[in-house]
Amino acid sequence: MRIFLIALFALVLGFVGFSFYVSQPVVEGVRGDFEPEIAARADALTFARTRQGLILVSGHAGDAVLGVNLTSLFGQAATADLIDFVSNVDPAMLPDANAATERFELDELIVPISYTYPGLAAGTNFKEHAEEIYSDDPPFLFPKLVEAGNWNDGIPFLPRLDFEAELCVFPLSDITGADDSPQYGLVLCNDFTDRWTLLKELDLGASYGLTGFASGKGCMRCLPTGYLVVIPRSPDFYLSLGLSLYVNDELRQHFRMEDVILPIEAIVSEAFEHQYDDYFKGDEPVSLLPHGRIPRGTLILTGTAAGVLFKPVNIWRQGFYLQPGDVVRTEASYLGHLENTVEAE
Repeated sequence: MRIFLIALFALVLGFVGFSFYVSQPVVEGVRGDFEPEIAARADALTFARTRQGLILVSGHAGDAVLGVNLTSLFGQAATADLIDFVSNVDPAMLPDANAATERFELDELIVPISYTYPGLAAGTNFKEHAEEIYSDDPPFLFPKLVEAGNWNDGIPFLPRLDFEAELCVFPLSDITGADDSPQYGLVLCNDFTDRWTLLKELDLGASYGLTGFASGKGCMRCLPTGYLVVIPRSPDFYLSLGLSLYVNDELRQHFRMEDVILPIEAIVSEAFEHQYDDYFKGDEPVSLLPHGRIPRGTLILTGTAAGVLFKPVNIWRQGFYLQPGDVVRTEASYLGHLENTVEAE
């Protein structure tokens, strides 16, 4: 019996030690001064919005953006919907890059577009992230059942709360089939995740994504989105972007979109292939594509890379996950940043 107890103690001690080991950051660094760039007009158009109007952004001044108020030029009706405006305006009518600009404080900026609900998301779409959660399955999709929030929203504290820096894309026209090739807009997102609920609802006998994910990644106010929207001229522009995420100014994620497994077109193709699969939020069946298509303005989350807090062996301890008061900052080339504080219970 004594030998058994010693062996059991050693096993438990080894498990605890291993869970601490795998919970160490996969990248190291501290946040320096963020010097955000705005994409060159030859590559993309960048927009922001205040409650007073739509802004064509030409510069970023740290705590403010510089740009031209398009609503004052084109009127409220023409600029009320960003997708309509981009689709209908003659680019030659836009102010050129040398036009006089105004300063707009970041705290004035709101979500630039009314995104279509629900969203669509890809999981394990970066090789290193799949490896860190011990998944050898290919990337999978799931419905993103939460409304998009603003760049500086507070995030509710939940047990085993995790982060995922992501590039979100949205089509500027309806996608009715896998062969459609719409133009996309880009925006920075953070896919905060309730890992505890995800695991409680996960059916290991079902294909990945069908259970657990709709609930675990559907917590209210868990999808902050950026104050900048970029409309690129090239469909491959997004592959040049890099993303970084910090918790309390300590680097936790850093990756480039060129390492994605499924590009946007493949995610869309997979969505139509699996649109009739049975997804579940708890016991409630939900659809991957409830509209029978991907409507314009639908957020498509392209996946995250290595560095998330969750590892299968560390779910037992809340201390491995986000705590009340933690500040999560997500940054990306050409897309500005998000800054979200985990609220107290």
